[in-house]
Amino acid sequence: MKEDRGPHFSRRRLLGVLSLALGASVVPRWGASQDVSRRLQIWFIRHAESQINVPDAARPVVDAGMSYPLTARGVAQAKSLAASLADVPVLAIYTSTHLRAVQTADAISFQHGVPITLAPEAVEIEIGADEGSDPRAAYLELARTWVIERNLDARLAGGESFADVQRRFLPFVRDVMNRHALDAGVVIILGHSATLGLMAPVLAPNAPLDMALRRPLPHTGVIKTELRDSRLFCTEWVGLPHSEFSRLD
Repeated sequence: MKEDRGPHFSRRRLLGVLSLALGASVVPRWGASQDVSRRLQIWFIRHAESQINVPDAARPVVDAGMSYPLTARGVAQAKSLAASLADVPVLAIYTSTHLRAVQTADAISFQHGVPITLAPEAVEIEIGADEGSDPRAAYLELARTWVIERNLDARLAGGESFADVQRRFLPFVRDVMNRHALDAGVVIILGHSATLGLMAPVLAPNAPLDMALRRPLPHTGVIKTELRDSRLFCTEWVGLPHSEFSRLD
């Protein structure tokens, strides 16, 4: 597969672009010295297992809209996730428009009585792998090009680049941060492993940029962040506390 290789980007430039995207309009209600339980938290959660995630499963239709619902195992995972969040003060739920994400978000919505808001900006990355190729292998190759080589414009034919995903996902999160900046509690953004795993470290730069390769998001895996000084800080990555990030090999 051929890739269009654009200029290489440093992490400094990457974060500079992010700063421009996020702007300075996010105003937290509580200062850094206050109890963290009173800060706005944004949790990025991957959907439960769906038919498209079953190894060697056929993919007869395009992955969009109402295609690929949760499997029986995925339904159980979604219910378990919702139960685990029973005592979490959920303020709002934003979800990718893919069916597997909406179904997972619905389980949380029913648990808390909080309606879901559809967010097409949070759909999975369009890798653009050739028909018959292994999409997982194509993703891993492209993700390494993005986060290791820092070539943010690399893409496969018909697919998105890292920069493309930033342009649709980061402004959406900025709007969510602005909308809830004066709130205390948890906002959930329900989405997909590649989009959430690759974008979360851009939004919360205390997490390694290649965290999605080191610790891929499992089904219903959670990345926890909180608003600190107008920016997001990753407090936990799928159970790994931020104090352990520096110890990763």
